[in-house]
Amino acid sequence: MVAYTLKQLQYFVAVADQGSISAAAASVHISQAAMSQALTELERIVGSQLVVRHRARGIVVTAVGVHFLRDAKALVRHSEEVQGRVIERQDRLVGPLVLGCYSGLSAFWLPEIGQGFVKPNPGLEVKLVEGDGGELQERMLDGYLDAVITHTRHLIPRIGWTTVMAGVPYVLVSSSHWAAGRQSIRLAELADEDFVSLDIPSVRDNQLVNLRQSGLDPKIAWKSSSLEAVRGMVAKGLGYTVLVQRPPVNVSYDALPLTVLEIEDDVGHSDICVAYLDSERMSLRLRAFIDFCADAGARKQRETASHKG
Repeated sequence: MVAYTLKQLQYFVAVADQGSISAAAASVHISQAAMSQALTELERIVGSQLVVRHRARGIVVTAVGVHFLRDAKALVRHSEEVQGRVIERQDRLVGPLVLGCYSGLSAFWLPEIGQGFVKPNPGLEVKLVEGDGGELQERMLDGYLDAVITHTRHLIPRIGWTTVMAGVPYVLVSSSHWAAGRQSIRLAELADEDFVSLDIPSVRDNQLVNLRQSGLDPKIAWKSSSLEAVRGMVAKGLGYTVLVQRPPVNVSYDALPLTVLEIEDDVGHSDICVAYLDSERMSLRLRAFIDFCADAGARKQRETASHKG
């Protein structure tokens, strides 16, 4: 017989997530004494110290506790799935769903998810977290996230994924650029021109490397972590850039026109995908979310094709 209870596991997860016994107790609406007693009893049952208590600095999870925490989260998550499936079999999506979104995609996907997936399913408790694609996947492996929207080039080991939209890089230039009247361009033609870089880890680690492998060593003159700032600098004639995401209108925040040029070189795809833990049984709500993203991605591709036409 298993000696510890699901409630004890939930309390341990709360302590690890909150960083202190008092904060964990408040988050689950019990007394600090009850939380401390439950944690002590859990440590006695498993035969190992799971956390180190510091009076002024909260708690620190021990090495044994780190490994036990991952298993505890999986058990808690599975228990929530078992409870939720009863209601979901009645064609209602219920329960928690914590989703990560690569920051370079958030402007395109978070509003879509909010309107098309979250609002129509009030029984879901959806939390959206933005950040670097690789770091979000690491958090998913640690049990903090259910899925991550990112690029296929950002995928890390031990992750499953479903592609929901093609991502083809393109060159963006100002309306006054010498190539603005063209439909496409070779990367070598831009070798001596200033490059405006979207300065985020995934671009530095993936896109710039990919461009160099394709024969173009970008002459970076300007940087910004904001997609719209990059587009604005390009519209002002400060340089060109290479992006994947395509807004439906080719104008900057200053209402200056921009020109999209297809790349004639073989630079490969950077498709958009939903990444998830391949080793776990997928919940009905996560499957519904992936299906929603696939439908939304297909629609976005049709809209992009119509604007190109």
